[in-house]
Amino acid sequence: SVQLWGGVACLDFANTLDGRATAQPEELVHTYGDLVAWSEHSGLLDATTSARLRERDADVTLRTALNLREAIFQVFAAIGRGEPPPALALDEVRRRYAEAATAARLGSDGAGLFDWHFDGDDPDRAWWPIAVDAVHLLTTGPLDRVKICAAEAGCIGLFLDTSKNRSRRWCTMQGCGIEAKVQ
Repeated sequence: SVQLWGGVACLDFANTLDGRATAQPEELVHTYGDLVAWSEHSGLLDATTSARLRERDADVTLRTALNLREAIFQVFAAIGRGEPPPALALDEVRRRYAEAATAARLGSDGAGLFDWHFDGDDPDRAWWPIAVDAVHLLTTGPLDRVKICAAEAGCIGLFLDTSKNRSRRWCTMQGCGIEAKVQ
């Protein structure tokens, strides 16, 4: 199963194209079924909804989700480098967030606050929470903790550095961290 090491759903989703700066990046979301399975694995869809959505054939939704993924990557990679995000990528994230918000309802999160909830079997439900998560990170931060994997092998995965002294350098210590230390 796909590792989730980004710290938040939108960065984890951006990382579903693995090894972006290598000669042969590995695509982890080939079909709409893969997208639904990823959303369930990351806790964005429950198993019952996931099973219903997997029966759909939604190529347009897959393309939309992958465009959103690339926009999220461009926005947060720029932020990780301390640069302004590309306007077109930021606009794609905004547009998808607006679509998701139109389909959402506000409801109690069970902890005394309110959060967005999605119902029904619209195929786009597999990516709506990702768009919401991206805008939440953009608007509430902590953007200064968004980082890019420092591995020289071409990983360039995105993650939220939650270490106390902000010293995390690699996507995973078990993967890129060990490779870097060996070199």
